[in-house]
Amino acid sequence: MMELFDRLNLLFAPVYAQVSTNVTDPFGGKINSLQTLFGWVINLVLSIGLSLVIVMLALGFMQYIISRGDKVAIEKAQEWVTYAAIGGVGLFLVFAAKSVIESIVGAKLNTGTNTMIE
Repeated sequence: MMELFDRLNLLFAPVYAQVSTNVTDPFGGKINSLQTLFGWVINLVLSIGLSLVIVMLALGFMQYIISRGDKVAIEKAQEWVTYAAIGGVGLFLVFAAKSVIESIVGAKLNTGTNTMIE
């Protein structure tokens, strides 16, 4: 019976390990509040979204130009342009919501590192 208690004691004994308590900031100290984090994420989403809208518009227009009157290719090109326009409207709504939140709360959701949207 004593052997069982010894084994359980080893199982539940505290473990003292030496680990470094230094935590490095992956953002280099640029993000130091929740407000800054939200601003950074919103700016990232808007930047990537705008890039995708531009690429989709370009591909849709190129596909329309090289369709040479083929109805199926023209419809596909129109779909690309339509989806890009819908994405652009969605990005505008995100930007508008960001501006409304900033004006209601009185806070700037801009990190200052991305000057695309200020």
